[in-house]
Amino acid sequence: MSDEFTFTVENQADLAITELWVSLDDEEWSQFTLGDEGIPSGETATIAWAEYTNDSPCEWYICCTYEDESESDSAVFNFCEEPALVFS
Repeated sequence: MSDEFTFTVENQADLAITELWVSLDDEEWSQFTLGDEGIPSGETATIAWAEYTNDSPCEWYICCTYEDESESDSAVFNFCEEPALVFS
């Protein structure tokens, strides 16, 4: 059995998501690895947390970068309770 924790990201924006970032403090950010296409507009992707985060708090800031290099606002999500995120 896998101890891998995952969540889904639905992209409702007009642009592809090329980068996905998380932070515990809204200052130091870590990037998730996305495929070459990122998360295309209208698609949903399942993202896995790195194993080293297993004992981390539930609440993380998250934001994304779109294919035109614009960025979403950062927002806090409780990944223990809200494993499905929507960017629009």
